[in-house]
Amino acid sequence: MKKTLLLGFMALAGFTAHAQLPAGSTAPDFTATDINGNVHHLQEYLDQGKTVIIDISATWCGPCWNYHGSHALKNFYNNYGPNGSDEIVVLFIEGDGATTLADLQGTGGNTQGNWTTDPYPIIDSAQIASLYQITYFPTVYRICPNGIVTEIGAQNAVNLKNSVQNGCGQMLTGAQNNAEIEDVTLNLCDASTPIDFNVNFKNYGVNAITSGEIALKENGNAIATASISSNVSTYGAGTVSFSNVTINEGSEYTLELNQVNGGAPFDGPLSAPKTADVTVAQTGNNNSLVVLVQTDNYPGEISWRIKDSNGAVVANGGPYQAGPGAAGAGGPDANTTKTHNVVIPEGVADCFSVELLDSYGDGWSLGSTAHGIEVYSVGTAEPIFDYTAGNFGSNVTLNAAFKTAGILSTDNDLTVSKFAVYPNPSNGVFNFSTQEAVSVTVTDLTGKVVYTAADINNGGSIDLSQLQTGMYIAQVKGQSFEKTEKLVIK
Repeated sequence: MKKTLLLGFMALAGFTAHAQLPAGSTAPDFTATDINGNVHHLQEYLDQGKTVIIDISATWCGPCWNYHGSHALKNFYNNYGPNGSDEIVVLFIEGDGATTLADLQGTGGNTQGNWTTDPYPIIDSAQIASLYQITYFPTVYRICPNGIVTEIGAQNAVNLKNSVQNGCGQMLTGAQNNAEIEDVTLNLCDASTPIDFNVNFKNYGVNAITSGEIALKENGNAIATASISSNVSTYGAGTVSFSNVTINEGSEYTLELNQVNGGAPFDGPLSAPKTADVTVAQTGNNNSLVVLVQTDNYPGEISWRIKDSNGAVVANGGPYQAGPGAAGAGGPDANTTKTHNVVIPEGVADCFSVELLDSYGDGWSLGSTAHGIEVYSVGTAEPIFDYTAGNFGSNVTLNAAFKTAGILSTDNDLTVSKFAVYPNPSNGVFNFSTQEAVSVTVTDLTGKVVYTAADINNGGSIDLSQLQTGMYIAQVKGQSFEKTEKLVIK
């Protein structure tokens, strides 16, 4: 991850007074509730004969984020945990008591990104970190069924398996033919032209996948199949291609593994059908566009391109000004909105793709604001295309992003009133990104006014933490626009 923080070594004085638990110690027992409300009792897992791996980390810790980004624990969990053979337990322990749920979800101000994307449980408990006497983040422990705890370091999935088998004497069988289809979005320029698209999958089984078949179903009926023909090793990724498929906008589409290696796929959560998200490109009312780019905390690394249907670049921007912080963090272009006026030549009615790039390779994922890109057609209040970015790696291409009508605007003022509220949901504090001062009236679902504020400028906030959790309605008014927002307090 970007800018590995040297804070991998603990800066919390409450922990440095302890020594690391020596190898061979009996693991302190604990019962804790994860962020989804599920209860975990260590001794109960050990009594079931399962080895438990605990990763004690902190959301602000660069080395911890590096390990999270390797997906070692995700791979191990999907093969040998509940998503596979269910022989082991993986628990992520957030060890800094100052961490919030927003930090874990990647929207807080003290985080490296979204930590909730992997499937294993997350427990926010500085008490467990103290119980295990950690002196730095991340600390990865192996707890054998006999209760003996050993620090094993940040290992990959293969070495985690070897550590369990060699250190605990628990022989792991894993799952065979255990594959998962990744999330699929079918981007259409229109709903009448057949499209070609790829579907990615990952092998979480102990054996290589050398053959298989994925079916595309429309409203439950198979309309196309694609074959797996490559050799995909354990924890490897593969791709199948569908060609000349007509997608109807009103239908529901799912992708299902018909067979893997000549037989049924592993019967587990990962083999469940995946629903495809069908999107049809919106058409702007003219070719005069405004592109709003919401940068992250490292603007010197991010850039973007818009391409026409032939793949030619018609507009681009970035990288932006790097900041004075470590590796270019911060500065005037960080965590802000950059505005670009783009004019597509008159007469060009085309379908365009948008490509986001990050030179470091971790997407647009760090900072105190939302990150992404929006495209407006001049004269429209809502974007014809918007995308919220995260850790997409070095680049992501968003096909069939928007279309143009072929005519130019008669309005010479290529500006768009921009407003956003974040994080949402939140713990009650909502921040505002706005190009003009706004007033806000918040009502509950019965229509009762519970909060009002005026003259909120860009970077301002409102604090609704005194209200009960649930949904509220905010009426936002500026000089040039009015907007209704749903606010959710967790």
